[in-house]
Amino acid sequence: MSAKRWMEAADGVLERIRTSQVAKIEAAAGLIAERMAQGGAFTLYDCGHCSGEPHHRAGGLLAIHRFSPSFPVSGPQPPGRKVQGPSEEELGGLAVAYSSLQAGDVLLIISVSGRRPLVVEVAQRAREKGVAVVAITSLAYSGALPSLHSSGKRLYEAADLAIDNCGVLGDAILEVEGVDAPVGPTSGLGFVYIFWALVAEVVQRLAERGLKPHVYRSVNRPGGEEFNAAARAEYEKTGR
Repeated sequence: MSAKRWMEAADGVLERIRTSQVAKIEAAAGLIAERMAQGGAFTLYDCGHCSGEPHHRAGGLLAIHRFSPSFPVSGPQPPGRKVQGPSEEELGGLAVAYSSLQAGDVLLIISVSGRRPLVVEVAQRAREKGVAVVAITSLAYSGALPSLHSSGKRLYEAADLAIDNCGVLGDAILEVEGVDAPVGPTSGLGFVYIFWALVAEVVQRLAERGLKPHVYRSVNRPGGEEFNAAARAEYEKTGR
């Protein structure tokens, strides 16, 4: 019974996306296609739980680059000591400053709550650099919580355009009797649904411009690996 109840609740989330977010998805796709047509890069920064979904997938774009801020310090530390890294805001600023992001690019940021200092700082610094920022977030979740960034902004307020994953506060959507926390988050489902709709629209808009976007073919199909190798060689020349 709970399985069916979760499916029904999830269907409601997808229906809300279909009825309220298509115009934003189309606007985001238009922005991404325009920037890619002008030579800009399409970069993705995922703070959610589906970070592997967009990359190296059959039917996915080769031209999706991963942004992943980190501050690694390797090697054993002296007894009683620990590494003192930068704050989230400092890390966000450093990551953008020393990344390959440049004016004319598009950065897609995925964060369910959108309140962490790191994601807000990355969005703000990227825009200062001339990068267009698109967010996929939960407006209900984010709007109910204060920002942890010094500006007081949340991701949807720091981005150029925000797409709502139509999830709920806390993400999980199903109450089960005898269990003291809701079960079954929907943000991953919403992200995948929105993201592949967005990619499909970007591909169509590039093709309508006469610009061939390179798309992965399944390596399990005959000739798939050879097809992808040829697509990669062409992509390295065109950037699309």
